[in-house]
Amino acid sequence: MAHVTYLDCLVPPDADPADFFERVQALRMTDRGRTVDLGPLDRATLTLLSRALSSDQHSVYLGLPRGRHDMAVLIGIYLQLVRRGAELTGGSPCPVPDGPVVVVGLRTNVTVRLAQLAIGRQNLSRALRMHRIRGDGRVVDLQGKITRAVDSPSGLFYLNTALGRPSLGTSVGTVVIDRTSMANDQSWERALAWASEHDAARVVAVADLGTQPGSSRAWTQWPWTPALRTDVRHTLGHRPAYGPLTSNALLAHRPAAAPSVAVYRHEQLAELYRTVVAGVVAARRIHTLEPWPQPIADAVSLLNLLWCSWGSIGRQDAWQVLMGRGSGARALARSVSRRTLEGRAGPWGLFRETQWPDLRRSVLDLYELLYDDNPRRDLLLALIAWARADRADVPVLVRTRSRSAAAAVAEELADALGGDADSLLLAPRPGPAGGGAGALHVMPYTERLAWDALPRLELHLGVPSTLRTGMLFSGAADEHVAVVEQSEYTWLERSAGRALHGWHEQIRQTAAVLRLGEVPEPATPALPVAYGPVDLSGPSSAPDDSPQRDSSRLALDLSALFEDYDAPAKAISTLAAPGRGATAVAADGPVPATAVLTEPEGAVLWLRSDEQVDVLIGQRYARVPVTALTPGSRLLRARGDGQSRLHDRLVMVMHDSAEVTAMDTMIGFFRQAIIAVHEQRGSWPNVLTALKNLGSEVSSWQAVSKWADGSVIAPEDPQDIHRVALLARDTRLTAGGTWQRLARMAEELRRLHRALGHTAAAAMTEAAQGTEGPALRQLKTLCSGIDVSEVLEEFDLVVVRRVGGQKSVSAAVLGRVPGPRSASSSPQEAP
Repeated sequence: MAHVTYLDCLVPPDADPADFFERVQALRMTDRGRTVDLGPLDRATLTLLSRALSSDQHSVYLGLPRGRHDMAVLIGIYLQLVRRGAELTGGSPCPVPDGPVVVVGLRTNVTVRLAQLAIGRQNLSRALRMHRIRGDGRVVDLQGKITRAVDSPSGLFYLNTALGRPSLGTSVGTVVIDRTSMANDQSWERALAWASEHDAARVVAVADLGTQPGSSRAWTQWPWTPALRTDVRHTLGHRPAYGPLTSNALLAHRPAAAPSVAVYRHEQLAELYRTVVAGVVAARRIHTLEPWPQPIADAVSLLNLLWCSWGSIGRQDAWQVLMGRGSGARALARSVSRRTLEGRAGPWGLFRETQWPDLRRSVLDLYELLYDDNPRRDLLLALIAWARADRADVPVLVRTRSRSAAAAVAEELADALGGDADSLLLAPRPGPAGGGAGALHVMPYTERLAWDALPRLELHLGVPSTLRTGMLFSGAADEHVAVVEQSEYTWLERSAGRALHGWHEQIRQTAAVLRLGEVPEPATPALPVAYGPVDLSGPSSAPDDSPQRDSSRLALDLSALFEDYDAPAKAISTLAAPGRGATAVAADGPVPATAVLTEPEGAVLWLRSDEQVDVLIGQRYARVPVTALTPGSRLLRARGDGQSRLHDRLVMVMHDSAEVTAMDTMIGFFRQAIIAVHEQRGSWPNVLTALKNLGSEVSSWQAVSKWADGSVIAPEDPQDIHRVALLARDTRLTAGGTWQRLARMAEELRRLHRALGHTAAAAMTEAAQGTEGPALRQLKTLCSGIDVSEVLEEFDLVVVRRVGGQKSVSAAVLGRVPGPRSASSSPQEAP
């Protein structure tokens, strides 16, 4: 008797002509006029979902390879079509429960996407009764008609989490959460809380492979692993990939079972790293309620910066500070060198005598080793040359842990290989336009790329943290190579193996619950070595040498040691703002905050004390320190998860992400140049003198200093940008008309800034009322004709009643109106 497999259940070989997918195929779905062919992976995903909902599984968690896609939109469409079909035919029981279907995501833009889709001649927006949820809890259709949510009990709703958690005043049926659009776990938890507050009968999550849903619900999980995708491709083939609405691109190539590795050896580097990590692990084992001593926290921050550096430490430092990512390696090294643990008693006193000397000495030695001549820079250049020779015509994407590291690596590669660092930081375009011989890109992990059917190679610089293991299986590339020191190989192999094993267990359990039949047996292959081992401290080893997984030289089990290191390393934040210093603060740990009581409800907002906020002063849009707020100040506050400035959000609407990245890069170049001139001249008055000698008419040295700290975008006189570039001898600004481009861009940003001062308050009022008045029209004209009413709804304009003192609160409540039971932020503690 033939075995029944999960694919027999999810993609039946003898589909009925009345089957949903057959009918959609016959009618022809189009996306902006082009045919959307739902492939076998799409069918399997949607059938699995329908089967789970029919089996009374209340919470389904779909794990897809990381990438930019619209699978949450597709699922929302599918559920609504199934329900509408059941309403019209009155046939078999509908798996979709009563109540609105709500797609929840951070700027997932369901409204825009549905306007671009059609089945046959029918536009989906109208057919699916599409509404967007507003910040006040009401809903608006595509014609701009505002109604109550309760009046559309079978509608398809879209909630942008940047609007916060508006109450609909009614329960909902199914909530589809696009977790791939969310930057952190707190946004995910708030989306789940919103679903619970609205008594959602079902919750479907679309998430990245490797993320965990948490324990707040009993989840039915299905991760689309490389093994499953290989099985689907082998059994059912693949379809042409077009657009982000299908997963066809994931089957364009046979998925690799595991990432490859490029291995290098450096005895001194590895030994210093082991010693520092051992010291951090020993510190972690100290059980005390006290925060970590600052020197130890700085040592961990320094190690994190050094280990993600693949070029000049000084260059990375400059970007670290310019991008507001906290103290650079030089400042941290100075702190570790000068600070002591004197006066510490108890466990920390013992640590000072036993572990601290080795930890301190080794992290400073590591800093000196990498600062003068980072050996990994030459390795990276060699890897790129190897990839271009061995993977001809395949674009190469270098992944880094942070934006500042990406900017530094891009500059290193531009200097060594020629070209423009600005262009290296631009995201590759999907399809043939993004490929080509020698195409090279540098991107941080936070940058999400579309699934692409064409081949692409990703180089991962170092072992991703355990929270980022899924990055090694992302759908943005068909080949992943992790570049690791030999002592890290076992750690990487065990991390990947543990992830694959965990995913298989989830698949096996779900297949049993849903009675899907047999699933492929688990496989945890050894990670293939694609390059190396290469000895960076001596003559190269033979290329066929394999990594020593359990070297007798090592006194420690490095895989276990690095896993122990992960937790304290993640708890040390290196993302502090300039001048704040690196502090031992967890992502949701206590931070210094100021309580601000607002009108008209008297809500308490906790704002980080050392940051700046947007205010309207008369007809001027400005940014001021929290400590400068006074009663009567009009404060612009982000409602929900976006936590962006209104000005920045409008810039993002006007320009795509590549253009915004280019803007940020050019502004960074200018700030680096003015800081370099200041270092050359020794003082701001001397910088002013030098500029005036070149014909500048800038009024004061204080005005010049504002160009460096970012409080002014750039000089109003374009020639002053050129003068700064000449004084700094910065060819990045003088070559190719870059300084003229920067001047034009700065003028556009200033014009938007001025317009916001005149129109923001009135435009926000018009957006809240759902009417397009003169203020909204003016902003729309300024933003190239784009409707910005939804963007304005992401913000509140509140009046400050009173400003209180400082207090340590959880970072999770910053900028938000806290819940009534929050002890740390209760209204009773209002200033």
